[in-house]
Amino acid sequence: MSRGRHRRPAPRRWLRQLLSGLVALPLSALPFVAYASLTPEGRLVRDRALVALFPPKLPSLDGAQLAAARAAAPSFSGRVMALAYHGIGSASDGDGGFVVSPARFAEHLATLRAAGMHVVTARQIARSFEGGRPLPANAVMISFDDGRTDAMMFADPLLEDAHMAATMFVITGAASKPGIYYASWDKLEGYARSGRWDLESHTDRLHVEREAAGGRDLPALTSLERGESLAEYRSRVRADLGRASAAIAQHTGQAPVAFAYPFGAYGAERTNDAALRTVLRQEVERRYAVAFHQDDQASVPLAGADDDRLGLRRLEVGDWSGLQLLKRIRDASHNTAGLEQPAPSPESAGAPAGTGGAEPVPPAASIPPSPSTSAPRSPSSSPAPPGTTPRSPTPSTTPRAPAPATTLPPGAVTPPIPATPTTTVPPPSTTVPPTTAPPVVTTTTTTAAPTTTTTTTDPHGCRSHGGGDVCSSR
Repeated sequence: MSRGRHRRPAPRRWLRQLLSGLVALPLSALPFVAYASLTPEGRLVRDRALVALFPPKLPSLDGAQLAAARAAAPSFSGRVMALAYHGIGSASDGDGGFVVSPARFAEHLATLRAAGMHVVTARQIARSFEGGRPLPANAVMISFDDGRTDAMMFADPLLEDAHMAATMFVITGAASKPGIYYASWDKLEGYARSGRWDLESHTDRLHVEREAAGGRDLPALTSLERGESLAEYRSRVRADLGRASAAIAQHTGQAPVAFAYPFGAYGAERTNDAALRTVLRQEVERRYAVAFHQDDQASVPLAGADDDRLGLRRLEVGDWSGLQLLKRIRDASHNTAGLEQPAPSPESAGAPAGTGGAEPVPPAASIPPSPSTSAPRSPSSSPAPPGTTPRSPTPSTTPRAPAPATTLPPGAVTPPIPATPTTTVPPPSTTVPPTTAPPVVTTTTTTAAPTTTTTTTDPHGCRSHGGGDVCSSR
């Protein structure tokens, strides 16, 4: 008769099993940690959880920071500084130079507010440039491209905290088939209803680079496909812009009035047919009041109603401090030829310094659409391409007051001036100066246009590793 005996594991064996379990537990989590840290998709998933649990907040600037912001503040009126942001939070762009952290973006908003800057949307700019309500002093447009998830989920709570609004140029085709990178129409509709987001056009399905006729990889918006004629190109672009405008109008209740060229390309260089530039301009003008690109970052000026409205330039914002951003805006005001820069008082700015004047700016969702957004627009009187900045000959659009009838306009030849008193002695000759002034004005206007033509740098290419067949940047 045998007896069964229960044996306990040896102490060393039991200890080894315990240590093995403790080591295996964190090792099993390593794939999830690596996914959330080393892949763009994982970072976005992680960021979504972080925003839900800990929404970003605007920082409180101390006395020294407030004083520094006010001392560095630029001063201008009648124009706007257009800023272009890309990703926020996740480093989903291939080169992280165009991705700023939520803390950095929050610092920018706080500094702009402290400096008395007034944030406006692209819709407000378009309406102002078409003769509507004037822009507030020290106007700034905060804009993003593509409808990216990371940009909107981080920026929205900060905009709400700052009482500001931003413009998002949406790739409508990407919003219709959202993935990890792009917000769906459900999300975009909610953002638009908040009044903090003005949704504008970034094409429907032409934000892509592909092999074009000639074998080069070019933006689809600025190149002919294999075997495509110029008339077929026009039809393709017109249909795409029409779909984009219709989708935005359907989901927001407002037809878009502004456009951002994908990759910043408008046919100046990244094209396989120079004639496309004119055709593209005509098709953009049919639907939009203003259009933006990012050429020549070294000398971006402020945008005004007397500039080429289909070639307005935006400053691409990098990982700068708030004071560095203010300096860039001040430099842009210096790059703006002929800009008069009065120093508005806090009362004339519409809000005390430190608030940024955000409260008087109506939210984007509350601004009714321009009556001309649904109808094709007439061709521009000036054939200047988007890369140029011709001045409008219409005196009412310039910020300067019109000159009296008896004085010559700026730029006129001075020798005739002393001769006029001799012709004004007899009474009938007093009407001579008004009749001779128009030819001088006409000569000045026609000769000034070529001098404002600017050369452009190489257009920017895609800066990211996008998802699917659409680039996730710009």
